[in-house]
Amino acid sequence: MRKLLRVLLWLTASIVVLTGGYFGTAFGLAHVPINRDFQPDADGVEVAVVSNGIHASLVLPGRVLDIDWSETFPAEHFPIGRSDAPMVMFGWGSREFYLNTPTWDDFDLMTGVEAIIGVGGSALHVTYVWGLGEGDRVVRFRVSEEAYRQLVAHILDTMAVDADGNPMPIPGYSYLGTDAFFEAEGRYTLFATCNEWVRRGLAGAGIRTSLWSPFPAPLLDHLR
Repeated sequence: MRKLLRVLLWLTASIVVLTGGYFGTAFGLAHVPINRDFQPDADGVEVAVVSNGIHASLVLPGRVLDIDWSETFPAEHFPIGRSDAPMVMFGWGSREFYLNTPTWDDFDLMTGVEAIIGVGGSALHVTYVWGLGEGDRVVRFRVSEEAYRQLVAHILDTMAVDADGNPMPIPGYSYLGTDAFFEAEGRYTLFATCNEWVRRGLAGAGIRTSLWSPFPAPLLDHLR
């Protein structure tokens, strides 16, 4: 009995230490900026980072330069049957969590645990957006053409494709009708979260962001 108690105490202490270490490291590195010299381009392409408090997404124009997202993600894949929105929102995350948790009322502990430990694949969530609104969870800024193309490349590199190079929709899943899910590359873990995916996109495009950020708030803070 005493041996079992010692094991349980050791496990509990280990979990507390690891959890504290994770959150401490996340908090610390999230406030270390990279691409410090980044300046918004007044004449550039307007993009945005948005958050629902837990999950951050990239928002890009529907059509700008020679890039038309309706050609990559045609209306036929979306329940609403439209792809003419002025903006497109992109998010990435655990496939099973995305598909089975449209609202927090649908949250299942096992699905959450499987996502954290990296079980299963990932999905790209694409939403046609007609208006973003304003608020603390929306940051708009303008970037150069080069930076914009890097953001586009980040999204396209994340997208899994079939033998013909086309995106692979996941049929039957949508939150609002204006959105759809597609198979994606990569695996969600505690260290490669949906927010870290956004951070990596920003970092690769030379945009000011965190050194590492598994949570959304610092991503927006560095852009303000």
